Amino acid sequence: MINNLPQPIKDLGKAALSKVADKFVDFVITKYTGKSIKVFEVEGDIDADKVRTKWELLEKPFWLQAEAIKMGRQYSNFGNTLLKAAPIITATDNKIADDNDVFCGFLEHSKEISNEEMQELIAKIIAGEYNAPGTYSMSTLQVIKMLGKSELELFERMCSLLISSDQIPQDLFSLPENAKGFMKKLVIDFGSLQLLQSLGLFLPNSMTKSLENLEKKNFKTVYFDKNILFTPIAPENENTLKISMPGSFGLSPVGKQLLKHLTPKYNDEYFVWLKENYKIPNYKILE
Repeated sequence: MINNLPQPIKDLGKAALSKVADKFVDFVITKYTGKSIKVFEVEGDIDADKVRTKWELLEKPFWLQAEAIKMGRQYSNFGNTLLKAAPIITATDNKIADDNDVFCGFLEHSKEISNEEMQELIAKIIAGEYNAPGTYSMSTLQVIKMLGKSELELFERMCSLLISSDQIPQDLFSLPENAKGFMKKLVIDFGSLQLLQSLGLFLPNSMTKSLENLEKKNFKTVYFDKNILFTPIAPENENTLKISMPGSFGLSPVGKQLLKHLTPKYNDEYFVWLKENYKIPNYKILE
């Protein structure tokens, strides 16, 4: 039996929040309870005492106990997520429309998430949508609903291999001998990529692209804060007018959104591999 308000909801009422964060919390709690957070905090304890007394006078059916436990867990998760979202609220006014199903969908989904990392991610998305309605879409919500802790961690590790901010060289997933070491440490293989593709975080097919280079300038590929600089092997050759990028696997639009909230780590072994193996026809790497 739930004898009281979940502690995270109480904490929201007592938290020393900024003015804009306090307005956000009050809006969300009032939306779900019909009462402001301060009133809900005070009345909640009184109502809990009344309910507990009645509960003790009646036989307690199992399904009611189960539902009470479930609701307590859900609103603990909900409160914890709001506590994480409140400090990053910047909007001075609430511009969430009544039909903003994306915002409401993330609030509802937060009730089912107890993992800290997932709560952090959802809190950032809720705050982002509140600050700028329309930032996220139903596609984002559907992908998040399929993600668990292990998939999120895998995605973050996979993103440590991104070059030019949104793509991974296709050749890497043939697991060449000189890449097996760092790929094994990352616990990543082609199956890992396929899983993230099925979740909608990476585009389903590899891609290639060509860039014009009419002035035959040097060209760079970026890995974190490191640049790999390419220069034409024979500037007089007409083939250097076009840069044919190697095949790669790219992030989906939702993948790009979620990447903004993660912190993939630079991998020095991979950077060495890139300098030795990432090749552009008719161009060479400048050391």
